[in-house]
Amino acid sequence: MSYLKAGNLERFSSIEHGFGTASSLWPEDIILMSQKHTNNVLIIEDEQGDYIPVADALLTSKPDKLLGVKTADCLPILLYNPVTKVVGVIHAGWRGLANMVILNTMDKLRTFYNADPGSTYFSIGPGICKNCYEVGMEVVDSINTAIAVKDAFRQTSKDQGLLDTRSIAERQIQAAGVPASNISHVNLCTRCSPGFYSYRAGSKERQVSYITIR
Repeated sequence: MSYLKAGNLERFSSIEHGFGTASSLWPEDIILMSQKHTNNVLIIEDEQGDYIPVADALLTSKPDKLLGVKTADCLPILLYNPVTKVVGVIHAGWRGLANMVILNTMDKLRTFYNADPGSTYFSIGPGICKNCYEVGMEVVDSINTAIAVKDAFRQTSKDQGLLDTRSIAERQIQAAGVPASNISHVNLCTRCSPGFYSYRAGSKERQVSYITIR
């Protein structure tokens, strides 16, 4: 199905996962959310019906619930805690990072599932890279209120520069208490690597990434 795998998640036989490309067929019965760049985290433990709530992260401990996240330059993030047997997906663009969606997801893992950040594994999938993602200074100012951008931004003119959302996402994951050794990357750019949909390149389509407990 043309899905990319994360090394630190692939070693767990109890889960199945994949980062989508433009050629990936969407899995059947995938559970999606209405993504609005919020920090809303939805816990999926019961049947959802046809209602698609506004959220940018999903968590579940139920087997065979296939959680999905759609992206076209934003970062798809997959997570798994093998102790509490919880999986999750996060949609992380610059607005989600500014709204601290990653930290809010980890907070829900702790409070609802009693999951230890130190035993949680994250993988950050394909997204627009630091050489392609030009943003205005207002974006940097927004993210700086959540976590210091520091060297993740390279100013190229008075009003604009290049932003490394991948570095900021990893920094936020570590700020939530997850060790660097538990974080992996599928480090491909959706704009300058072939085979991906990219919003910045004019695409209105989305690839989907997923994770599920077998």
